[in-house]
Amino acid sequence: MEENQFNNWWYLGRRKILEKLLCKYLLSNQKIVIADAGSGFGGNIPMALKYGEVVALEMDEGATEYLKKRFGDSITFIRWKSPDKIDRKFDLVIITDVLEHIEDDRQAVSWIYDHLKRGGHVLVTVPAHQFLWSQMDVLTEHFRKYGRKELLGLFKDKFSARKISYYNFFLFPAKVAIVIFSLILASIFPNKEKKSYNGTPPALINGIFKRILYLEAILINSLSFPWGGKLGGCFSKKLI
Repeated sequence: MEENQFNNWWYLGRRKILEKLLCKYLLSNQKIVIADAGSGFGGNIPMALKYGEVVALEMDEGATEYLKKRFGDSITFIRWKSPDKIDRKFDLVIITDVLEHIEDDRQAVSWIYDHLKRGGHVLVTVPAHQFLWSQMDVLTEHFRKYGRKELLGLFKDKFSARKISYYNFFLFPAKVAIVIFSLILASIFPNKEKKSYNGTPPALINGIFKRILYLEAILINSLSFPWGGKLGGCFSKKLI
């Protein structure tokens, strides 16, 4: 993550999509307080800082030290692991590719609800389609993947959906091919070292893939993609 998050097409494209959703559905004219839950090495933070105060919530000590060196006093740091309660409430929680790492994701959604201010929002991304489960998910310690129905069901009791869409739509066939290839490889060579395939590809391919996701970012506010390698959603806190 440290090596790839500011250069890899996937991280760059995800940030572009997040910002498009953020600008259309969640922002007011005022500066807001944003929690970056499971912030890792801070891939979302430069984008979030443009819109208000950022609080980085992260449990990994190495990642936290990296964040302190990179961002210093420009953000607040809190060592956090779901569902630990903290003495802060936020206008917006950004939780990108984190829920799949949490065994009790419903408890995590309850945590988000409890730590949002009245009228607060959550911006979430998750890996899509359980049928695409592969060694990549095992290596990256996922508990599950999500479909549209599952993500809506997870949030529906405490949140209202503003927007939900798959993304990484145009590259979905390539994603399926990589998963099939990895499954075949694992069956032929069961003792071969497993790979997550999350590294940055050569510059030309990386640039092409980035521009494809940037195109999806332009389109995502006008339509909802019917499938894709990832799933994203904007949800607003209900008054219950």
